[in-house]
Amino acid sequence: MPKALKAKNVGQEKKVIHPYSRKAAQITREAHKQDKKEKLKNEKALRLSLIGEKLQWFQSHLDPQKVRYSKRAACNLIERDSRHLKCKS
Repeated sequence: MPKALKAKNVGQEKKVIHPYSRKAAQITREAHKQDKKEKLKNEKALRLSLIGEKLQWFQSHLDPQKVRYSKRAACNLIERDSRHLKCKS
C-alpha cells in the first residue's frame, strides 16, 4: 500500500518573515500594487459619476420637441450649464 500523504501546514502557524527577505519585498510590492489599483478604480468611478451627472443635467434640460439645435441654442445651453456649475460650488 502507498504511504498516506501528509497534510502540509496542519497545526502550524504562519512562519514569521524576515523584514529584509525577498518574500517580504514581494508581499510589499503586491500590497502596493493592490492599493494603487484600488485608488485608480475609485478615481475613475468618481470621474465617470461626475460626467454622468453632467450628461444627466443636459438631458433633463433638452427640449423633447426639438430634433436639432442650432449652434446658438447649443451655446446657450452650455452657458446655462456653466452658470449652474458655478452656483453649485
